[in-house]
Amino acid sequence: MMLAAFADPVFDSQRSFRELLQAMARPAVPRILPTLPPAPSPVASAAMAILLTLCDATTSLWIQQSTEEVHDHLRFHTGLRLVDTPREADFALITTPASMPPLNAFAHGELRYPDRSATLIVQVDGFRHDAGTRFVGPGIRDEERLHIDGLPADFWSQRAALATQFPLGVDVFFVTAQHVLALPRTARLLES
Repeated sequence: MMLAAFADPVFDSQRSFRELLQAMARPAVPRILPTLPPAPSPVASAAMAILLTLCDATTSLWIQQSTEEVHDHLRFHTGLRLVDTPREADFALITTPASMPPLNAFAHGELRYPDRSATLIVQVDGFRHDAGTRFVGPGIRDEERLHIDGLPADFWSQRAALATQFPLGVDVFFVTAQHVLALPRTARLLES
């Protein structure tokens, strides 16, 4: 049986979109997603809210762990195209961060078209924005701190290596429960 999406697709996706914009505008600061739609396992409701808000028939998605039920649900509600490799994807859904592909496996854009890069939606066990790695950049007053549970041990060094290629790179939404936290490529990692 097909699960529903947003109860009010237009209004709920607009509210979610505003929160996602705020998350990108204020990197490393958690936001509450206003509406959580049902989602087939292993997709978290917060991740599904982002996918229903940002994806449509013009976007492609790579899913780390998927099922036929997930494919059917996303195709029915968004019309998106599912792809076989991370490099082909506009969006990537990471359901098990500890075993996620390296960041250089995803599309980073091109110098003429840096927007042709992937946005990662990473389901994590939890995060804190008052401890851990330090970031500066647009939308950050002085600095923000960010600790995320369950990432690969070399995630931040991979992120730092990608930052040297700016404006190329990937943008990331981390989700847990009802919260989303964004880390756009413009946020620069400070050495500890």
